[in-house]
Amino acid sequence: MLLQFKAINFQSIKEEAILSMVPSSDKSHPENLAHMGKRDALKSAAIYGANAAGKSAVIRAFVAAIMAVRTSDTRNITQKIPGMVPFKFAEETVKGPCSFEFYFVTQNGVPYRYGFTADADHVHEEYLYYYASARPSRVFERTGEKFMYNQTDEGAFSKYEEKNTPNKLFLATATNWGNTKTAPAYQWLANAIDVYNPELAMQPTALQAFEQDEQGELKQFTLSLLRQADINIDDIQVDITPLGNQTKEIVFTDPAGNPVPQGQVKAVHIHAGHYVQSQSGEGSQFFLDLNEESLGTKQLFWLSPILKEVFGKGKTMVIDELDRSLHPFLVQFLVELFHTPEINQTNAQLIFTTHDTTLLSLDTFRRDQIYFVEKDPHTAATELYSLDEFSVRKNENIEKGYLLGRYGAIPYLRPEGGL
Repeated sequence: MLLQFKAINFQSIKEEAILSMVPSSDKSHPENLAHMGKRDALKSAAIYGANAAGKSAVIRAFVAAIMAVRTSDTRNITQKIPGMVPFKFAEETVKGPCSFEFYFVTQNGVPYRYGFTADADHVHEEYLYYYASARPSRVFERTGEKFMYNQTDEGAFSKYEEKNTPNKLFLATATNWGNTKTAPAYQWLANAIDVYNPELAMQPTALQAFEQDEQGELKQFTLSLLRQADINIDDIQVDITPLGNQTKEIVFTDPAGNPVPQGQVKAVHIHAGHYVQSQSGEGSQFFLDLNEESLGTKQLFWLSPILKEVFGKGKTMVIDELDRSLHPFLVQFLVELFHTPEINQTNAQLIFTTHDTTLLSLDTFRRDQIYFVEKDPHTAATELYSLDEFSVRKNENIEKGYLLGRYGAIPYLRPEGGL
């Protein structure tokens, strides 16, 4: 369960940007809070802002930090740390390192705070603390290649130092060599939080899930999701077949342009069944290729395996442009899934960017669940802030106030003359 994420000097983020999932003193919508151990957290957070203001930079900061951890152990000494892109519009930052910090609660109910500062070539700082009480307890601290531990742990940790390299994160190295004190934090970053881009990242994940759905549980979940979303589909047929030797003359690439090994190339056929009635009242079922369905239907289809896993395992889901190709009512429906205790029984969380202003209502969100990003017109730096920083009446029309510019984070349009 995520409590807070912080990024500094990353892409358009120059100064410290904090996304806090720790609830404020606001007493509204108690159903929007998750509980684990002695900690509470928001079940969702929505991020608004103008185009090019930095919403996606916040999401990419999650990606960069998470992937730096997940790819650390496989990185050889000559490889770059992926995603370390500093703020490029200031001399004091363009050659500086990026900084990230996660504050979270693992499945055992213990809060951890993990952070690192790195450029593409090496890690400058890294630290891990846990909270057995209100005060943090150090697991390790690192400055360059100098490490500090509790005196009782020094013998257990020091043997991992020689296995680490300047471009690797010690959290990953220690865990992969069997250290049990770093393992809970590493496993949370490796398995309990995922970031999705509606255009690319969902499809491979979804296809793998459908391929492994031998009991049909995912199929039933997907049909239920589509039915509740008022989409007339009553059956799904998914056929995934390895192409094998038929592909020997063809070179396939993934979305990043990397060659796909021959054994991983598969033919995918997905059809959706529609039950319709004729004018005489006779019912028949017709199947359409998924590519013939609307963009919104396809979006929900690809989302369904991810949602099933998120709710099943209590994961934190971060997604850019949740509202892409979806009707505002469907976006509202997805958000409410996370807020509904009968559905979200595992403290799953949703963090998303959107332009859908119909969601901006205190009937749906608490004040501390709504975030805005705004880019400084002079420095080009992104600022992230919450609606909770404003004096907002309980009955205030948040959507109207936002569109009027009361909270900032809207484009300043000034058409003048010809184009």
